[in-house]
Amino acid sequence: MTYKINIIGKSTITVDDGDCILESALSQKVDFPHGCKSGNCGACKSKLVSGDIYMMPYSEFALEDSERKKKLILACRAIPQTDCSIKIVNENKEKTIKQSIKELKYKVSKINKVTTDIITIELENISDKKFKFLAGQYAELKFSNLDSRQFSMANCPSEDKLEFHIKILDEGLVSDYVSKELSIEEKVLITGPFGNSYLRENHKGPILCVAGGTGLAPILSIALSYQEKKMKQPAYIYVGAKTENDFYYLDQFIKIAKNNSKFKFFPIISEQKNTSNFRTGLVTDVVIEDIEDFDGFKAYLAGPPPMVEAAEKFFPNLGLNKNDIHADAFYNKYEN
Repeated sequence: MTYKINIIGKSTITVDDGDCILESALSQKVDFPHGCKSGNCGACKSKLVSGDIYMMPYSEFALEDSERKKKLILACRAIPQTDCSIKIVNENKEKTIKQSIKELKYKVSKINKVTTDIITIELENISDKKFKFLAGQYAELKFSNLDSRQFSMANCPSEDKLEFHIKILDEGLVSDYVSKELSIEEKVLITGPFGNSYLRENHKGPILCVAGGTGLAPILSIALSYQEKKMKQPAYIYVGAKTENDFYYLDQFIKIAKNNSKFKFFPIISEQKNTSNFRTGLVTDVVIEDIEDFDGFKAYLAGPPPMVEAAEKFFPNLGLNKNDIHADAFYNKYEN
């Protein structure tokens, strides 16, 4: 059984029984704002104009009870029960940038193991088209005959290369392949760009970035873009890790900070106590300790879901508007 979903102002799509609206829209090449795809960021918020849907579990910070009463839904968690009409609501809150989703071929040019469980790879474009993205976005990568996985770009969008950071997971099919079998010159299929947690270049207020694990990748892309575009507002970058050995690429942030007094970089360790080189504690607690007034800020969050969810929970209580929090929680839901 399939249902027809009219996305007002865009097009009508079909959704198979049991599938969600967002994934179906994206698979049918519909430009639909989204971020985490897991009901945690609210980027795909829409209004149910007609019809019935079932909502899979989602974060109360992404969709409040008062919003549900007004028939707002999250497209990434909405499973149609009948034909429906919906209207995207987030597109009207700020200027959106039209992007076309492309499928391009790249080849591996560099492979580097930067920690015991993180590998960075660089890819060279071998297609006749250019891959255009915004700092903070991600793409789907297909290695060999494996299923596609999502990884954030770590490089500045103006660069021809693409860089990705991949965490080696227990029983992770793709990460295991990358760590043991991926070779230089190997072809990789790239689809994208995706994601709503990208740098808002027209924003003139302060910038806050919080990263953990391979969430450093999109935050590095944002930092490099900030530097290249000579953005004038203050930027505060917080990167959390469990121990000193879990840090990587700190020198890139330190270099930017040395050349720009408005760019502040803070590496934070959460579990290692015997260190005099870094501040210790939960990265979100350190942010709250440092910044008293969030007025005018835009925040970009990327990394483990507990860290992202904690920030999404506490930052609004300190004056940061929910619409100014752009989150990308790194769920490993596709690994098995």
